[in-house]
Parts: sequence; C-alpha cells; structure tokens
Amino acid sequence: MKSLSSVLLTLLIAPLFISCQNQQQSNSNTDSDFIKYGNEEVSSVHQENGGREIANNSLKYFESIDSKNGMVMSITPFPSSWQKQNSGDYAFTGPNGIKIFNEKGGSFMFSNDPQTNQMYQQSGIQVQFPKSIDQVINEGFMEYANKINRKLLRKYPIPQIAAWDKQFDDKLYKTMPSQKTFTVYGLEWQDPDGKMFLTVLHHFVSYDQMGGYWGIIYSVLETPEEIFAATKKQFLNGLINQQTNPQWVQVKNQQDQQTAMASNNAHQNRMNDIQAFGANNTARHNQRMAAMDQDMEKLESQSGSWRPKSRAVFGLRK
Repeated sequence: MKSLSSVLLTLLIAPLFISCQNQQQSNSNTDSDFIKYGNEEVSSVHQENGGREIANNSLKYFESIDSKNGMVMSITPFPSSWQKQNSGDYAFTGPNGIKIFNEKGGSFMFSNDPQTNQMYQQSGIQVQFPKSIDQVINEGFMEYANKINRKLLRKYPIPQIAAWDKQFDDKLYKTMPSQKTFTVYGLEWQDPDGKMFLTVLHHFVSYDQMGGYWGIIYSVLETPEEIFAATKKQFLNGLINQQTNPQWVQVKNQQDQQTAMASNNAHQNRMNDIQAFGANNTARHNQRMAAMDQDMEKLESQSGSWRPKSRAVFGLRK
C-alpha cells in the first residue's frame, strides 16, 4: 500500500502530510511522543451491529515505510482484525467484506504566463487552472457515479483531516513562500446492490510567485450496509489519529533542501551557459553583419544603387 504521505509527496513536489486532533477525542501524541514501534495494541472495543460482530477487539498501529530510505514515515491506528495488503487494489481488508482501496489522485501546474504553461506541457506536465472541490465532485465523481447508478447519499466537510494536512505541511522545507489551502470532504455512496462506500477526498491548491499547482487525493472504504456506520468511524478515526515520525520529517527536509540547492545550482549553470551562448551568438552575428557591410561597400563601388537598398534591409538590426 502507498500511504497517504507517499502519495502526497509524489503529488505536491514539496512533501505534504497531516497531524491534527480528533473532533471527539483529543490526540495527545506530539512529535516527541511518536511511538517508535508498530503493530502495538492501543485500545480494546467490542461492538455489534445488525447481528454482525464488528471485529474491533483491539487497535494496532500499522507502519508506512519510506521505500527510499527504509524509515518509518507514519503509523496509523486501525482495528487489529484488518490486514494490510502490499499489492493489488486494496490497502486494507477486514472481516465481513471490509475493503479500503489504495489512494489515487492527480495534480496540475498552472501559471499566468502562457510561455511557462507551454514549457510545462512540453515537459510532460499536466497544466490546468484550479478547480474547486465541488467542481471536482460534479465533473469527476458524479459523472462516474451516474454511469453505474451509484447514489450520493451525503456530502460533508471533514475539517479535522484538512487541519491535519495543513499542520504537517507547515513542518516541511519550502523552496519559496506560498499560500496553500486544504479542503477535505467525505462522500457517502450506495450501489444498487446495497453496498456502501465512503470517499475521503483531499483537495489542495498552492499559489506562489511563479504560479502554482493543485490537485486531489482520495481513498475509498467499501462495506456492507449494516456495518457501514461503525466501520466508517474506525476508518476516519484512524486517519485523524495518524502520527508522523519526526526523525523521518527531519531527514526528508534535509534531502529536499539538498535537492533544491542542487537544482538551483544546475539552473544557474544553465543560465550562465545561455548567457555565454547568447554573447557568442551576438559576437558572431555582428561579425556576419560587418562582413555583409563590407560586401555592400564593394558592390556600391560597382553600382551606386546598392547602398540605399542595403540600408533599408540591414538597418533593422539596430
């Protein structure tokens, strides 16, 4: 499974992650309280719903590992009966048909300068000006839902997770000042066969001096109708109470700073090369123009009619 952090890192250029408080229960863990071990049981709950036992006898922390350096990026408390999947379409599966799909998303660059947008497109980068989260829902999710007769039952903001996004982003290394907005919505759906779905949709926009970027990330929970309410609470509480590893954040910031410095140095070298290339081209251009003037002078000695034509054409270079 790709954790939310790894997807956000891919999408946002500068990393993005989350840390906040549960609306109903305060999360007392701070960076200094980060639990350095995974799969630790943290509580015990027993629930039943509609005759089905909700297998939540305990919670445990599931680790997300940075594949590049092997460090723990974050830990997430989910029911111990859930199983983490390392391949396929699902991030987690659980008893009674519980499924959590892998996160998906996309991002776009934009600029008020048409040449910059053209440069992005030539580099294979998607260019699009920001759309609101409601536009994304209506133009993307609703169109697909209508095709498969999936009904939207509820739509609501989840400010705890939006705050989680922003608070983590504030900890991260930035190459330039920017203004960012984070919005998270929950979308509850039902299929004709009764299956229930919860989409947790993250929406972000970043503006800076050069333009900006925006995008979405979303994860989906699927359950039978009779256990949806209880499982939804487990899923959302797990997302809200994720903890990030401060040591990983520190290492990631150092790496990003080094990468930015190397990129800036490479950019400066390219600019120097361009300037040198331009200076050489100007010198060669002037040499060619001087040679042409000499040729015109030779022609003028043979015919007085050449000089006026010469000035009319070559005078444009001044």
